[in-house]
Formats: sequence, structure tokens, C-alpha cells
Amino acid sequence: MILALWVSAPPPAAAATADLAGWDAARWGMTTAELEAAFGTRLTILPGRWVYGGAYAERAILETRVGDLAFTAYFQMNDETGRLQQVLLERRQQHAANPAGLEVLRRTLEERYGAASQACLLSERDPTALELIWRFPTTTLHATFLDFFSTSILYRDPNLGIDPLRPSRERRVIRRRTLPRRATLRFHPSGRDDLLSKGGRCYPSLEALEEVVTREFLERTAPQP
Repeated sequence: MILALWVSAPPPAAAATADLAGWDAARWGMTTAELEAAFGTRLTILPGRWVYGGAYAERAILETRVGDLAFTAYFQMNDETGRLQQVLLERRQQHAANPAGLEVLRRTLEERYGAASQACLLSERDPTALELIWRFPTTTLHATFLDFFSTSILYRDPNLGIDPLRPSRERRVIRRRTLPRRATLRFHPSGRDDLLSKGGRCYPSLEALEEVVTREFLERTAPQP
């Protein structure tokens, strides 16, 4: 089978979340002292200042869970104000870097927050990064899956011959075990358009995105007349 679609049967419909005030006990604009008061011993001091282009992190929660999956939460403070502008949840553990873990995370988020407001491919040239976006009045959530999406629907059937007239970039085999898979969640104030991802293509649902990408894939791999 040429295509192994990542989007399986949709999860049961969840009641839409009306709003998110922030992430966990964090609220946008908090100072480091306020974060320490809110999280207490859960908060860890990082070794030095971690720089994120216009922001920095000096505090983190080393393990927080989204469903059954563990993440590290980094509190990103604005360079100019020293106040909280974003929370980044990052997951790198190799044992969970697989499409099954991705599916669990997606379903957990949909059960918690309802259907995503948008589904985006972050690169026009190489659609290996998928981002799901939930927009609420106070907070916007980005779930980004790096080098997962291509392993599910964009790899060549090894049983097919190689067309010598097709550019190599279009017939490259994407090997599932060689991709640096990573999943991140970003929470930030909904009024901060500068924190939105740039470029790529967005669709009103994951199913709509999948339909377009699958059609493009079939067009690229169709036998030449």
C-alpha cells in the first residue's frame, strides 16, 4: 500500500473549551517571582539563561504530562519586560517518537480542547512538519509535530520502479527510522500575532489538509503518459 494515512477515525466529539487563561497555573505577563509563587517546588532553575530570539527561559518544569505523555515545560520571558510571554512544552524521548505516540497526543488534545481551529504544513518545499492550532480568546495553542507527517503519508512504495525522468527530490525515499522526530506544544497570548508560525499552508481542519496533500502526492506519483 502506497499511503498509510496518519489521520485515522476521528475521536469522539469533545465539548469545545470556551477559553484558556494560560497554561496550568501560569498567566501571561507573570514575573519570575509570580511563577515561583504559583508553582512552588515544581519549578526548576535552569543552568543559565536559555535564549529563544526575543525571549529567554530561566525556569522550567522538568516533567509535566499531557495525557500519558511526559514533556518538559519552559517558561519563556519577554526580553524587554521580563514577563511571561510563552510556555513551550517539548518532548524528545526516543521511545515515544513514533506515529502511535503522535496519534495519542493528537487525540488527547482534541478530547481536552475540541477540534483544532487550523491544521498547517509549515514548509511548502518539504511537508514534514505539521502544526495544529487551537485559538481561544486569551490563549493560542500550537501543537507542532516535526518529521512525523511525512513518515505517515509521504514515502515512496519500494515495490515501484524509479522513473528516471522524475527529479530525485520527488522520488526520494523517506526512511522512517532516520528522521529527527520531535513534538512541541506552545501556549501564548492570543493577541501576540508575532508569535504565530510564519509561512506554510493552513487549512480549516486536519482532514482538509490531508485531502489536499494526499491528492498532490498521488498526482506526483501517477505514471507518466
